[in-house]
Amino acid sequence: MHPQGYSSCLSENRVVVFARTPVQCYCPNVSIIAVADNVQSGVAAINNHEPDLVLLDIKMPDGSGFDLIKHFDKPFFKVIFISGYMEYAIKGYKFGAIDYILKPIDEEELTLAINRADDIIRHEEKMQFKALEQNIRALNKMDKIILKTNEYIHLVNTADIIRIEADGNYSTFYIEGGRKVLVCKAINNYEQELIDKGFHRVHKSHLININKLQYFDKTDSGDVILSDGSVVPVSFRKREKLLNLFESLA
Repeated sequence: MHPQGYSSCLSENRVVVFARTPVQCYCPNVSIIAVADNVQSGVAAINNHEPDLVLLDIKMPDGSGFDLIKHFDKPFFKVIFISGYMEYAIKGYKFGAIDYILKPIDEEELTLAINRADDIIRHEEKMQFKALEQNIRALNKMDKIILKTNEYIHLVNTADIIRIEADGNYSTFYIEGGRKVLVCKAINNYEQELIDKGFHRVHKSHLININKLQYFDKTDSGDVILSDGSVVPVSFRKREKLLNLFESLA
């Protein structure tokens, strides 16, 4: 039974939880996709499961929650810190946390924090898909992008880029004609630059040129196939929204 005027979590977000955080007792509709109890297993869980939200403890056997966040150049997930240490709260917010909850956990406080994270995630997705729709309707720009490698500086027409694939802090550009350019720069650095030029992040490791999309596999795999024949996975969260968008435009 919740207090009057207080609603439980209705989020569909995919969450990685660190040990001793009974989130599902309070928010049964949240999808917990992994549980971790240290930095190493937490980084692995985040890379494997691509969560929307991470409920993160401060102190862990092999480091801290801050150490975990530092493993990601620009985290693609939101963070709520849950800790028994008030003195780390300001630092937690400096690391971009949605909220900082003290133990023992208050049910209402945790629920409100998760709902707040859900609102932020959904707003960001709405803005991304709005930009995607505009790009699909007007893909008529011929801009260039500068790609620097150890040997060369490449000037590439953005319209010739088929896709970009991330590998840690490296990004591989797949370009018309079978060209590949490996750049020592994380994919997040290109997302904002290219989002208004017909590109969309369909997966944490893949940024694709929508104009090069041949078809979208509507089966369980949910892959997109591009003009060079490459098969690119679409993240679980974006799959249905992407499908609905293309069907509405068709």
